[in-house]
Amino acid sequence: MIENLRWRRVARASVAAMVATAPLSACREGADPATAAGSSPAAVTPVAEATIPALPRPVAGAPTSEVQAWVVQEVQAALTAQTEGLLAGDLATFAGAAEPGNKTIQAELGRRFRTLRSLQVTRFEQRIEGQPYALPEKGTWRVVHIVDHCFVDKECATDEAVFDSLWVETAEGVRLTGFRPHDPEALCVSCQSFRSFRVSRPWETTELVAQAGARTIVAVPLKERNRLADLSRRAEKAAAVADRYGIGAGRVTRYLVFVADAASWKRWYADHPGRWVAGQAIPTSPGRIEVEVHASQLTPDFADELLTHELAHVSTLRGDSYYGRDDVWFLVEGMADYVQQQRPGIGAYGHRDALADLLRRRTLRSVAVKPPADDASLHEADGRYAVGFYAVSYLFEKYGKAKTLQFFQGAVQYGIGLDGASQSAFGKPWTAVDEETAAHIRAL
Repeated sequence: MIENLRWRRVARASVAAMVATAPLSACREGADPATAAGSSPAAVTPVAEATIPALPRPVAGAPTSEVQAWVVQEVQAALTAQTEGLLAGDLATFAGAAEPGNKTIQAELGRRFRTLRSLQVTRFEQRIEGQPYALPEKGTWRVVHIVDHCFVDKECATDEAVFDSLWVETAEGVRLTGFRPHDPEALCVSCQSFRSFRVSRPWETTELVAQAGARTIVAVPLKERNRLADLSRRAEKAAAVADRYGIGAGRVTRYLVFVADAASWKRWYADHPGRWVAGQAIPTSPGRIEVEVHASQLTPDFADELLTHELAHVSTLRGDSYYGRDDVWFLVEGMADYVQQQRPGIGAYGHRDALADLLRRRTLRSVAVKPPADDASLHEADGRYAVGFYAVSYLFEKYGKAKTLQFFQGAVQYGIGLDGASQSAFGKPWTAVDEETAAHIRAL
């Protein structure tokens, strides 16, 4: 059976603009008991730690601000218990704040619990952004969550999820009724990244099973679970190649790969990839990039190429400031294609014919080609990727690995522009390097 070839292309990594800010937090300081020299510990009077009295439930007709403060108190207490239950593997505690009799939210909490446990969650710190929003129905509220989390490893680069939860006042207190993606129009003041609150993470929407290797975590929807062991093995091989081309920000802590089925592809994250897209590398915070790949494209003859390409984006793009601008698109994708070609036993690059067709239709004066349109054909996309691949390959051959990676870091991560990066790495203006690189590709 012939596959739908419009998908058979490694995607561009999603554009993201990120700013790092210090998260707001609250702490309480207490005085340590002091013991006079030579005195007996029994003579020391313990100093009681100050406590903040719980707010009573507001009476009917109380000011909105008073009710908001009480809702914050109740929701934060529920989230604290929820986190304790999750990390302890206790579903009853995790789901304890659910509205009684609400089977939908109870099922959703069960799904989230199983997925996060399968991902081997090690950290899940929940906090509330700003004040709760009163909804039209009396006694109902929308609360913005920020969740700092890690999987497998005890510590990871800042990784946050931002979403909304819905709550209702009941006789027993405030109870959880549902979740929804965060409103992209609402400002998230204490988010680490103003991109992140627009993103629906896979574990928020889909039940997943996961497997951790030495360098990766691979998660798949339940119906793909029989493929998990093989995909984990392939991802580990891809990570070994991508690790050799890490740029800046230290070594990737762990590559996180989410495999999407047709339904998940439409729900995850917030991007709208072109019809030729098979996978994406999606920045979720300043130091974190997650990979999403379409399950239908993880065929025996394409899976290794796709995974290596996307993990190469992770190893080369963390902490970037310039990435996503059209003038460096060729460099971003050319680097990922170059890395995928460094796999052991790899054959010839597969898009030479697409390049030849592109060169017949236009004279290549600059290698800084623009990305394909979302509705571009697969062949058109392949031709543009090929320009990037052969351009980066030429730079490696002519100037060496160290200088080429330095050039990439300057242009893409530091955002100093192609000319500034070229002057710094190669000692000559970009116009000269561009001209010689384009001439090399025209002569292939």
